[in-house]
Amino acid sequence: MSSVTELWQALRRHRRLQRFWGGCSAVLLATALLGLLDGVQALMRLGSDHLEMLPGASETISGPCPFKNPLSSDIEARFTPENAPLYFSLEGFFAGYWFGNGMWRGEVRAEPDAGPGRYALRVVFKGAAAQSAQKYVVALWPDEASRRAASPSWIRRVTGWNAFITAALFGCLGILCGLGTYLLGRRCFRLLAALGCAEVFRVSAGGAPRRIWCLASAPGAPRPGDVRPVLDDAGQPLGDARAEKAHKGVLELVMLDNASVLPGCLVCLRPDVVSRPQAGGRD
Repeated sequence: MSSVTELWQALRRHRRLQRFWGGCSAVLLATALLGLLDGVQALMRLGSDHLEMLPGASETISGPCPFKNPLSSDIEARFTPENAPLYFSLEGFFAGYWFGNGMWRGEVRAEPDAGPGRYALRVVFKGAAAQSAQKYVVALWPDEASRRAASPSWIRRVTGWNAFITAALFGCLGILCGLGTYLLGRRCFRLLAALGCAEVFRVSAGGAPRRIWCLASAPGAPRPGDVRPVLDDAGQPLGDARAEKAHKGVLELVMLDNASVLPGCLVCLRPDVVSRPQAGGRD
């Protein structure tokens, strides 16, 4: 009996941990989703051609080349107004990541003493159609506090963090917690098998008699007509159920009384295994 009691204690401990890490995973993944949505709406409101900069800072931009084998002298950057405290420098040309088409990459830099304002940037290629010009809007802020307060991203305004980086961080943590939940679930499954029990994963919504379903693929599972005790998640008896049919490792049973059975309760599958804990074993 002591070994059975130890198995029950281990099962309760692992199930508590599983619920805890499962809840953490749900919260973290929900936060990651909200962060992603916040970042997407901020990007949609500003547009991909909008640059937020501080004095002395720089941003990298890129765009498609309108023709093959371009030269550095073919590209021009024009600011509006012309005396904008900004500079453009071409870094070079490269092949696109998706389709291999020609692309250019450059850097926009603000002067260290640049004042706040909004400026337009137009990147054009000599001899190319006017429609191929790349247009950008550069917003210069006097300091980080001003840029943060004006951000359309709620996460950026409140915490100062980038919404997409926040979403990625919380998403990775949520996945790790989910992996821990899965491993704890596997451990609980093995403990239940050692106790000769199976967890109820579905309960009929209503009607009489009430039906429950559990996994029963192990040898010695009850046959149709066999009666087995039903326990709560702490191992205390609730009532009895009669096995009706088994299909693809899933056992359907009918409750023989009006006991309140919920998903997470247990069915004793093998009568030869003492599955109930000692009295007073409830947490």
